[in-house]
Amino acid sequence: MNCPQCQTANGPGSAFCNNCGARMTAPEAAAPAGYPPPQGTDAPVGYGAPSAPAGYDAPQGYSAAGGYSAAGGFNAGGPTQPGYPPQGQYQQQPPTVARPQAPRSSSVPPVNFDHSRLSKVDKIVAVGTFITMISIWLPWFSISWAGSTFENAGSASVSGTTGHGWLWLEFFVALVLLAYLGARAAWERLPFTVPVAHERLLLVGVSLQLLLVLIAFIDIPYGSDGVGLDWGAFVALLAALAAAGPIVVPTVRSFLNSRKAAGGPPSY
Repeated sequence: MNCPQCQTANGPGSAFCNNCGARMTAPEAAAPAGYPPPQGTDAPVGYGAPSAPAGYDAPQGYSAAGGYSAAGGFNAGGPTQPGYPPQGQYQQQPPTVARPQAPRSSSVPPVNFDHSRLSKVDKIVAVGTFITMISIWLPWFSISWAGSTFENAGSASVSGTTGHGWLWLEFFVALVLLAYLGARAAWERLPFTVPVAHERLLLVGVSLQLLLVLIAFIDIPYGSDGVGLDWGAFVALLAALAAAGPIVVPTVRSFLNSRKAAGGPPSY
């Protein structure tokens, strides 16, 4: 059977031409309108782009003249459903590039310990306070007792925190003073705000420390019978006096001089 379009000989009973793909039967028995032909063939009789669904172009490469063209895809009048490009062909979105984040800067400056930032008075206060803090665990009080025989007599020593539990308060006062002076040596400018002046803060700290040591030194626990002061109490008292001396003595002297100047010369 010869093809009515290209006159190519085909086998008997062939429905389409093996060369051009044209329909071998009568036109009224053609395939339903709008059905796209196989890719790469010319459009047989009865096929064409006008029968394609509304809003779509012909398949990619297909033309209305009975063949395929280079252009194709969705047209501008295509469906307005989500996912369809506005016109022409599919549009490729550019890849999203993540912007590198800048490292977070810490608000605390780096530590640069330099003891030269401390004055001579600051260093004396730091050393005296450290010795006072250590001395509260040394033997403060000695206890002696006499027995009926020599073997029953004996003595013992207790530390300052054992004799007076409230001496732990002195430990916290000394710890705050040492931490403050250490911060002044570690940073040229403190990363925190101090509500009082430097000299006044030292004056309050060493005065409170000396007061606590004096009370513990005078108040001998367990009664006075057989209980006496041990060497640790004297070390604590001397260290507290050394820490407080360079601050308290000039402050008291300045106060007395101001009172004397305010009173004026004595009148006779």
